[in-house]
Amino acid sequence: MENSNRLHYFDNYLDDEDVYSALEKYWIDMFFMLLHKENVDGRDWISPYYNTTFSNGEKMMDGSPIFSAKSTKKNKIIKIIQESSKNADLLSYWMNSTMDNRSQNELVIVCTLNNNTLEKIKDLIISWIKGNLKDTQ
Repeated sequence: MENSNRLHYFDNYLDDEDVYSALEKYWIDMFFMLLHKENVDGRDWISPYYNTTFSNGEKMMDGSPIFSAKSTKKNKIIKIIQESSKNADLLSYWMNSTMDNRSQNELVIVCTLNNNTLEKIKDLIISWIKGNLKDTQ
């Protein structure tokens, strides 16, 4: 489990661009460490997948999404939308289908990041990557 003090560092991510950038890196590192831990080849994953900057290059800094990635081999997309920590232990997810492929190949997670939600988020990601996640909560 993560050190709770480390996660509290991210509490003001919506107000501080340096903290926001560190949080984006945290999600990327966590995702690729999960892939490695599960012996999943991460070389075909593109992250970030969704654009999170305005046309002038400025970060949107709204947490939507804070993290995204796409597997080019499996055509799977993951998007994590992070809400303010003021929303306590928020965690919900669903799977979307894309226009070109009617299968549900995008996992969307909406959450707050804290010690209560982090392990559940990791479990969701692993289950989804392995194809074991059902579109129910």
